[in-house]
Amino acid sequence: MRAECLHQDQRHRIMLFRGTGDGQRAVVSFEHGRDQHMSGFEPASCPRFARRLGVDALMVQTARRDWFVSDRSAALAEALARATAGYAEVIAIGFSMGGYAALLYSAACHARRVMAVSPQYCIDPQVAPFDPGRHAKFARIGRPMPLPQSQGDIGVDGLLLYDPAIAADRAHAALIRVGFPRLTAVALPHGGHPATGVIAGAGGVGQLAEMVIVNRIDPARVRQAHRAARRDSALYRLHLAKAALARHPDRAKRELRALAAGAAPRQAFEAALLLLEQRDDQAEALLSRVLEAEPQIPPGLLRRLDRALRDGGI
Repeated sequence: MRAECLHQDQRHRIMLFRGTGDGQRAVVSFEHGRDQHMSGFEPASCPRFARRLGVDALMVQTARRDWFVSDRSAALAEALARATAGYAEVIAIGFSMGGYAALLYSAACHARRVMAVSPQYCIDPQVAPFDPGRHAKFARIGRPMPLPQSQGDIGVDGLLLYDPAIAADRAHAALIRVGFPRLTAVALPHGGHPATGVIAGAGGVGQLAEMVIVNRIDPARVRQAHRAARRDSALYRLHLAKAALARHPDRAKRELRALAAGAAPRQAFEAALLLLEQRDDQAEALLSRVLEAEPQIPPGLLRRLDRALRDGGI
């Protein structure tokens, strides 16, 4: 499927993938933050769920980890308004940073519904003192960060998904629910960030998106998808063990050792890293084994590894 560029400047880009349907319905998908340093645009691809449904897909990209807040934000909003003006129905979708953007630009893109997964409400320290891990990222944006309801459609319907076990995500969700009271909020405990991580491992995220697109939002079905996916999910076990470290350290460490020894490389590395941060005597050997098998580790995890090694005097 060939992409058409509808808008591009030095900060933001909109790529259109035309569906096989009647052209009356579109999904506007806002890019999430990438693990690597964001500098420039990545190749855009059409979501599988959009292809299945035959709807048009507008992929909104950003060249920086800027939460789509820049000196070109007004131009992006105008471009979105033009690009979506001819559709009978528009659905905005975003994860994390993209979830914030889906809410912020919901009015600009004429969104009827939104699917926001683990979105931030704002990362300004004055607004979100509960999210210190993102305060440096706010400083790098270099300009005020608008609250999503200040520009978004506060009457928009849709689905808000979050992991209540992550304190910052829980606090962001609470503020978003006040600003966008028509959203249906569903908590997915130990899903991670984004909260659909466990469901994604079972290939179920597209079904959630389709639920929003066809306007059949069913919180019970969302929770059931999460429960079904977690049974065989190493990611769920990892998040559960991490949460248990404070109150049940021995049991949690046993589970982390098992994951470090037998899970897929990403989960194995995170489990071994958690053990290293807990000064577990088996952590170094487990980490070495994981790195031998999978040397390509995302930069964010490598920074955590560097801190853990320095803190441990290694």
